[in-house]
Amino acid sequence: MEEEIVALLRSGDEKGIELVAERYEKLIRYIAVTILGGRETEVEECINDVYLKVWKSGAGYDYQKASFKTYLKAITRNTALNYLRKLQRLEELQGFDPEEDSLQEEYIDYRQNVEQKIIQNEEVEILNHVLASLRKKDKELVLRRFYYLQSTRQIAQAMDMSENAVDSKLSRLRKKIRKSYEEVLK
Repeated sequence: MEEEIVALLRSGDEKGIELVAERYEKLIRYIAVTILGGRETEVEECINDVYLKVWKSGAGYDYQKASFKTYLKAITRNTALNYLRKLQRLEELQGFDPEEDSLQEEYIDYRQNVEQKIIQNEEVEILNHVLASLRKKDKELVLRRFYYLQSTRQIAQAMDMSENAVDSKLSRLRKKIRKSYEEVLK
């Protein structure tokens, strides 16, 4: 089914995006709602943006990197996080002072952003290496909590665990990940 969807997207056939919506809308909506909460308007806009991004980038999808479902999850997560950041910036700007903003712009060192991105990319590679070493269930716990931003209750229900067990396991996993991460940095 995934191959058929990708083939349709690559050929520019609208049936491809219809199949994406038909097959994956619940998953896309779930991720968007988990990140954006009860902001229904933003959730709908986010979902529409996901479909648009999939439509535009469908030809560039690479089976070697990830499954189509994983590709959709990543696009949805990133799109929802971008919406969340935009919403947070708008909330912060409610007390916006144009003079203060222009003064701050004069003192920003934009080179730091490039340096920070390089450092961040290196840290992400190390973290991916550390996560790859975890057992499958442990990795799922970490991804559900910190990548998909699910609550302890949601994780407990999905993984058939108690909330206390989830919290305690995540606490141990954070310590283990931190220790492994620091060892790699040495």
